[in-house]
Amino acid sequence: MKNILIPTDFSACADFALDAGIQLAERFDTQVHLLHCLPAQKSWQKKDPNAQQERAKAIKNAETLLASTVKEHPNLSFSTKISIGKLPAEIAAYTEQVGIDLIVMGSHGASGRNEYLIGSNTQKVVRKVHLPVLVIKDKLANLNFEKVVFATNLNQDEKEAFARFKDFVKHFLPEIHIVYINNDPFFGLPYVHTKEILEEWKVLAKPFECKTHYFSAYTIDQGVRALSEEIGAQLVCISNHQRHPMKRMFAGSNVEALVNHSNLPVLSIDY
Repeated sequence: MKNILIPTDFSACADFALDAGIQLAERFDTQVHLLHCLPAQKSWQKKDPNAQQERAKAIKNAETLLASTVKEHPNLSFSTKISIGKLPAEIAAYTEQVGIDLIVMGSHGASGRNEYLIGSNTQKVVRKVHLPVLVIKDKLANLNFEKVVFATNLNQDEKEAFARFKDFVKHFLPEIHIVYINNDPFFGLPYVHTKEILEEWKVLAKPFECKTHYFSAYTIDQGVRALSEEIGAQLVCISNHQRHPMKRMFAGSNVEALVNHSNLPVLSIDY
């Protein structure tokens, strides 16, 4: 891992992500990229002196806050950028331009119909940017993932995501918990068959200690959160399959649901 991107709007939850991202950068010895995106104001497009002065002031304030963050961490290498536009699009453009390996974002989440029809900026980034995204909800006093959960549907193509997940968590020497959530009592995988497949996946976790779980729940999101709370996990990971927009609208996305509802850090791995 060479480059970590931390988008920030200088809010409390963005600061939680900033702190987590910096801890990761210190552990991995990586370059930190800070991105602040100002929303495009229609007035800024005018040649009106007051509008231009307002735009310049907003940029200057952001520059001051970014410079303060850089100054607080002299042991790390930083790049900073201020852009104007829509955050998901600006993040996508920046990651492609620079070659980002991991995005660390804060999130307030979304609820109700907005969760599926509109979504938060973090949801949109998880949906549209094809990179691993680590979503942080609360302040982490110490970034130490001792117990981690990987949620899987046990498909063959998810093994690549699991390999990337293992490469990320290996620095923490964790206890890995692989879980299959049965949210369909009629057409879900049978228990006996699933346990056999889970044992095969357990081999993939070597050399780390690994436990497997077959968990029944109404939704994938609820099952993953219930298991994570039960075992005292510090990180949840799920592979990010692309879902057709109309299907996502009606059925939702397991990844986005976890991003919104989990209080734990959620690592979304897009492959």
